[in-house]
Amino acid sequence: MTGQDHIGRVFGNRVMEIRFRTPSSEPLQVGEMLVIEDESSDTKYLVRTMDIEHGADMEAPDWMEREAGLMLHKDSAQEKVVIDNLLDRLYKVGVSTPLGYIENKVFRKTKSIPTHFSRVRRTSADDYDFLKQYLGDVEVGRLRSGDRVLDIPVGFSGRAMPYHIGIFATTGMGKSNLMKDLALSCMKLRHYGFLIFDPHGEYYDGGEVGKKGLKHVAFKDGLEVFSSRKLDGPYNSLRISAMEIEIDDLANLYEFTQPQLECLQAAQWKYGNRWLLDLNEKEVSVISQDLQGRFHEGSINVIKRRLDNIFRFELVTTDEKFSITSNILNCLQNGKVVLIDTSNMFEAEELLVSTVLTRAIFEKNKSLYADKEKFDKLPPLLIAMEEAQRVLSQAKGTIFSQIAREGRKFKVGLCAISQQPKLINEEILSQFNTLFILGLADKRDRDILRNSAKQDISMLDNEIQMLMPGETLIASPFTPFAVPAKIHLFEDYVEAQNLLSAEADAAKLKKASTDKKFF
Repeated sequence: MTGQDHIGRVFGNRVMEIRFRTPSSEPLQVGEMLVIEDESSDTKYLVRTMDIEHGADMEAPDWMEREAGLMLHKDSAQEKVVIDNLLDRLYKVGVSTPLGYIENKVFRKTKSIPTHFSRVRRTSADDYDFLKQYLGDVEVGRLRSGDRVLDIPVGFSGRAMPYHIGIFATTGMGKSNLMKDLALSCMKLRHYGFLIFDPHGEYYDGGEVGKKGLKHVAFKDGLEVFSSRKLDGPYNSLRISAMEIEIDDLANLYEFTQPQLECLQAAQWKYGNRWLLDLNEKEVSVISQDLQGRFHEGSINVIKRRLDNIFRFELVTTDEKFSITSNILNCLQNGKVVLIDTSNMFEAEELLVSTVLTRAIFEKNKSLYADKEKFDKLPPLLIAMEEAQRVLSQAKGTIFSQIAREGRKFKVGLCAISQQPKLINEEILSQFNTLFILGLADKRDRDILRNSAKQDISMLDNEIQMLMPGETLIASPFTPFAVPAKIHLFEDYVEAQNLLSAEADAAKLKKASTDKKFF
């Protein structure tokens, strides 16, 4: 075999499964991307290793099994086992699936097979130059081949945000690290609005000793923070006005009967913008009289008890002039990352603030849709939900499910972050075009993602099971195949980007100084 990178020869194949032989000493890995050089042309076939088998040059099919048995007997008798004289009979078989082929520098989907005994070699970054056009501007890591990391930035196009993104992984596999990488890239670009709801308090300051957060990123003008707890750094107090809460927001929090919903609607019509405050402050008998006795006082009582719970939240203010919604909308429309830290809130409070803000964003974009000039200027927006199964378990009735179905039309996308995709409604999950699949231990979760992915990842189950923390597969219709990546460790990514920012600032100062002297 000639050439340092050549590791094998094709010996048996079909279009969707190409087998090759490689020496037994070759450290072949599942998930490794390889190149098959067709002997009869300049065509390069790109393949991904799905499985690895042992083989032996012996006529008896059970020779390896019998040899292993003989060695076990020698082990029991504490006799020395020598296998050097057997090594030239042993080999490995790589079972691979095609990614595509390159001919005349053009990438195409595989529709044929390489010639017999074509050589197999390891890939280099040059082999994947064509992929750069698909990997977008929101960077998250580097291209990966097995354990090898290639010097090709990997991410996705911000234009794909309204088509929804799913980030799925078992605890400890790197979901939060990936989210911080996404936020950093958006802070640097300032081309996209990115709203993040953080119920765990780990995005701003890192959450743990030795971890870094978004407050450590140099691109300060690309971040706006709202928090209900005190933070060590600049932030805005997280409060919402009762004037901003709509009936649909309450319905997302509590189950109302039809008469109770009709009562809320009648109160909103009667009291106008102050409807929620008046329902909370007025006596039941007064409300009943104001609504002309159309509703049972028991229904009004239930509504008032639930409103009493809401107004106990420090989150809700009765100040009619107070509003953070317009501020958040402006930040998002200016291409900022907006972090909503809800880490000291009860779940009902988290759900209320996420519902109110998400609905306001969607309705604002929807209202501008008729004005083409203004709508075209809006940046794509992405709303990221941790523990997404809490709000995406239902197919209908919530603002989140509405955005999953209609958001792409109005430039609003959802980013669902979850350990358990099986708990997300299948209809909603099918709307997610880009999936970041990190390590998933549950087979049912893997099966669900395989069925909902917009690319065929049915042959990658072995690779998904073997993913290490920080490794991902990106399945998206915007790339020609599921892209394996090594996600940047956020602490390293921050350091590198901050250094680049400092160098860029120094260059600007030097240029300004030179220009001043010139004039």
